Amino acid sequence: MRVRLVSPVLFFSLAFLVACSGPRIVENTPAAITVQYDPVVDSVEDATAAANKACAAYGKTARLRESDQKKKTVVNRYAHFACVSQ
Repeated sequence: MRVRLVSPVLFFSLAFLVACSGPRIVENTPAAITVQYDPVVDSVEDATAAANKACAAYGKTARLRESDQKKKTVVNRYAHFACVSQ
């Protein structure tokens, strides 16, 4: 019986920790940025904000090239951005 109580607690604890992480930069070059985000708690707009911050380090802004936004899954998605001159 104890195992059944621990499993839901562990699951929700891990889900909470993952949800707190926010969008994550997985590729960062002066030409391109790729952002991984959790569609349950983050949106493509959150990914865009993270990409803009990363591109700003190069004096550029982020322009969305491609996104997994239309996928109907609950797993992490990726948004690919080009860093373009302002």
